[in-house]
Amino acid sequence: MGGGDVFFVLSLIALIIIVLDGKRRIKNRASAAQPSSWRLQQRQSPPSTEAPNLPNQPQNPAKVDLPTPSPTETTQGLSASGGSLIGSTLRIDGDVSAHEALVISGAIVGHVTAWEHSVMVNEAGSVSPRIEARTICVAGSVTGQLMATDQAIVLSSARVSGSIDAKRLKCESGAWLQSTVT
Repeated sequence: MGGGDVFFVLSLIALIIIVLDGKRRIKNRASAAQPSSWRLQQRQSPPSTEAPNLPNQPQNPAKVDLPTPSPTETTQGLSASGGSLIGSTLRIDGDVSAHEALVISGAIVGHVTAWEHSVMVNEAGSVSPRIEARTICVAGSVTGQLMATDQAIVLSSARVSGSIDAKRLKCESGAWLQSTVT
């Protein structure tokens, strides 16, 4: 094996390492765009559907299945490739109007509008005084009005103070909520 062959093999190994590192980075970015509570839910097994048998509870309670998509389904379009990302080091003092899905990891002091799309406020994100969108999912902090034409989702890590106006509202246990709901 000559010097050229050794150089060729080493460059081939370096190329493979670069490709694998790129795939790892893409996977890490995709998981970083989702709140940690969602990643934890995805790793856990689904909850049991059996209700505990309590003495004051009817034996056959009526089950009502509402068509409520999971937060993961609701915010699938919120990746950086399918929308816009406000990074954690970015602060915007002014209004934001989006014509695509929006993920907020930074701070916005102003009105956020995405009427036909979804807005996700990550754990590190904060918005005041108003968000208007089709679907709003909050894992961070929102002070002011949430106006969702379809659904508002308040995750367990969220802090919401103000008012919520939505057709459907999903609030996880552990969320801090001081709001009027209409």
